[in-house]
Amino acid sequence: MQITHRQTTRQHFPALDGIRGLACLVVVIYHNFGFIQKYIFFGWVSVDLFFTLSGFLITDILMKAVHRPHYLRNFYARRFFRIFPLYYLSLIIFLVLLPRFQTPLHLEYYTNNQAFIWTYLQNWLYVFNPPINTDSLNHLWSLAVEEQFYLIWPFVILILKNPKHLLIFVLLMLVGVSGIRLWAWLHQVPGLAYYNLYTFTRIDGICIGSIVAILLRISPGFLSRYTPAIVMVFALLNFGFFFINRSFSFSFPYLALVGYTTLAMLLGLLVNRAITKENKLINVILNLRLLRFIGTVSYGFYIFHWPVYRGLSPWVSSRLEQVVNINLAAITTSTILSALALFLSWLSFKYFETPFLKMKERFV
Repeated sequence: MQITHRQTTRQHFPALDGIRGLACLVVVIYHNFGFIQKYIFFGWVSVDLFFTLSGFLITDILMKAVHRPHYLRNFYARRFFRIFPLYYLSLIIFLVLLPRFQTPLHLEYYTNNQAFIWTYLQNWLYVFNPPINTDSLNHLWSLAVEEQFYLIWPFVILILKNPKHLLIFVLLMLVGVSGIRLWAWLHQVPGLAYYNLYTFTRIDGICIGSIVAILLRISPGFLSRYTPAIVMVFALLNFGFFFINRSFSFSFPYLALVGYTTLAMLLGLLVNRAITKENKLINVILNLRLLRFIGTVSYGFYIFHWPVYRGLSPWVSSRLEQVVNINLAAITTSTILSALALFLSWLSFKYFETPFLKMKERFV
């Protein structure tokens, strides 16, 4: 099945809510159910899936709006009403209100460096001045990477406009960030965590998502036709680099330098499959009501799940351990607090976020 330009710009794809829900659910399990991390060690991949999905959606939105009046005003107004209200409400809670009380969250590091967090620069803060003995708000680094992308990307599309020119630009970006990471590794730059949280080290997913959106305009059936070949090539690349590294005891950080890119390409194919509905199994899974619900409230779920767990788990688990064994107490604690965070995210979406979402519809 090919997808037309009209379809990509007019339709809402519920399966994308399913992807968002799946990514958020895996992140929550990875964080809150730490005792099973060895079985879901790949949980960090979900952040790259978020990046890939964001790159696709934002690029698609911008490309179809770039020729309309008030292009920049409308985009930034819509992003403002979607992102800022809940983000800054959470910062008021965690950086202004809760520090007045004694909590297990250990928020001193964040309050002492809050200028970075209020301005979406915490990913850089965490690299150069990593938190010690606290991690309650560390997960917000990914929101910073996305916000930095939102700040710049509309101007790139406004300048280039032509999808083919934009495709070349994004490909050059991928080559450029890979080159920066390679240079940093070869020169062993002190303090440069080339594989970690820098914007240029984790932007691969956003770039790949953008490429998917662009290709659906330039050649709608391209990815569908060549999916098997693309999967085979990057599977072989992954295996080849892994084998070389293991066989010759190289210190080549494959994942950091090229692994994020190849992984993002596979995630981009998943996004494409979700849109084209070519794979029935993928379509059924991503349209599950639970995944779509989690996808709808995923913004709040992502923000709240970790501080809720870190703040309440000592109290909940200590009481459960008085009546059940420690393993059952850990599982029950994680389940209860994850459900609580999901409930809070639903309340937030229904009663706090929705009024702002209605406001953003004025800017189309």
